[in-house]
Amino acid sequence: MKAAILQKTNNDRMRNILITLVVSIVGISCSPTLKVISADPATGKLPTETHLSSKEIITEKSISLKDFNQFLFVRKGRVNSDRYDNYVYGTLKNIGVFKQFFNQNDLEQYVIKNGLTDKVSSLSDNIGLHNLSMNAGNFLICETSIELVARYDFTFELKIINPVNAEILFDVKHYAVNWAGLDRPLFNPVFNEYMEWLKKNNQ
Repeated sequence: MKAAILQKTNNDRMRNILITLVVSIVGISCSPTLKVISADPATGKLPTETHLSSKEIITEKSISLKDFNQFLFVRKGRVNSDRYDNYVYGTLKNIGVFKQFFNQNDLEQYVIKNGLTDKVSSLSDNIGLHNLSMNAGNFLICETSIELVARYDFTFELKIINPVNAEILFDVKHYAVNWAGLDRPLFNPVFNEYMEWLKKNNQ
C-alpha cells in the first residue's frame, strides 16, 4: 500500500514538473511564441510552413454555424498558464465568425446577468453546459490542450463541441518540434485548419 501511494505521489510530481516545463519552454522560445496575430489578408491564413497530415485531422463534421454563432465558450486549457489561455482566446477572437467570445469568467457573468443561475448549476461539465444551451440558445465550446511528448516535441489539440449533445464537431491534434518557437510549426497549422472548417460551415 505504501509503495502504491509513493508511486502515485511520484507520478503527480512528475506531471507537475512536465506541465511547468511546457509553460517554460513555450514562454522562453528564441522567436516570439504565443503572440496573437491576425491572418494575412492575402491568404486568409496564419503564417506557417507546415501542413497537417490526414491522420492529425481526427474529426470534421458539418454544421450550420449560423445556427450556433451566438457565442463561442473558450474553456481554459489543461496547462495552468494565463499567457497560453490569453493567446488561444485572442487568436480565436481575431479569427471571428462568432458574435461573442466568452471565457469562464465571462460565461459566469452571462449566466448571472440573464437570471439563469437556478437553471445552470455548473459550467464545468457537459450537463451544465447542455442546460445552458437549452435556456440561452445554441452556442459552441472550444477546448484546447498542449502537451510535451519529448524534450522539444509538442502536440496541440483543438476541439469544437456542441453542448446540446456533447458531440465533437471538429478535432485536430498536431505534432511539432520546438526549434525556435511554436507559433508557426505547432499552433498556426491547427488554427488554419479551424478557419477552413469555419469557412466550409458558414455558408
